[in-house]
Amino acid sequence: MRTFAVIALAGLISPPAEGAESCPPRPEETVRVAKAIDGDTLGLEDGRIVRLVSVLAPKAEAGELADMTRRLAETARTALADAVVGRDLGLAVTGRAQDRHGRILAHAFLDGNPDRWLQRDIIVKGLAWVYALEDNYRCVGPLLDEEARARGARMGLWATKLGAMADGGRPQQLSGRTGRFAIVEGRVDSVGERPKRTYLNFGTNWSEDFTVYVDRGDRARFDTADIDLKGLEGRRVRVRGWILDDRGPAIHMTNPEQLEIVDAR
Repeated sequence: MRTFAVIALAGLISPPAEGAESCPPRPEETVRVAKAIDGDTLGLEDGRIVRLVSVLAPKAEAGELADMTRRLAETARTALADAVVGRDLGLAVTGRAQDRHGRILAHAFLDGNPDRWLQRDIIVKGLAWVYALEDNYRCVGPLLDEEARARGARMGLWATKLGAMADGGRPQQLSGRTGRFAIVEGRVDSVGERPKRTYLNFGTNWSEDFTVYVDRGDRARFDTADIDLKGLEGRRVRVRGWILDDRGPAIHMTNPEQLEIVDAR
């Protein structure tokens, strides 16, 4: 296994990506960082806590990969601390402003400079995965582009087993992962249309196989993005989100940023 070295400040801050349109957002508030709680969460000098939205750093957890996840989690936290503790950050809220724990959900910019987007710098070095939520998905697109580059270069977590994608055709790979984030790739076997939901089925045994579902209220986002959910039948796709237990492993897809079409027509 490749050694995962601590990434210093000099390597963490990278130049801005091109073609990001309206992203990254402009910072709206300046704060000072007191500590890095983990690889995606910061404690501020005024006592508030910031959760860096759209990036998910590894967290220490039990299981066969416990040593690896603990090491990667500490690497991400150390790199973030080296980059930002004692410095000013500009914050920009682009969706829901707080989570249920009262943490600020924001994009962050070193020294308030919009060209020094912290989320992008974390993803570039393979320190986290990109995720998207129904109420907080702006600017996920540019981060996915950076994640793809980091994955191709086997940076950070992408050089380890944590960077392995689950196979949507092998639901046993998702056994025991309920409640955990995953990126799942596979071919859509069929698409089921129901009044309240659309189902992407990755097998024929719907009580055991992996499934992705989209609720009726979320379908308009896919229409706006010119994604025909029914047309995904037979296509190879990549979906990201938290694994649910819905008569077999499932992901609730709420927005197009969770979906990548892997094959080409």
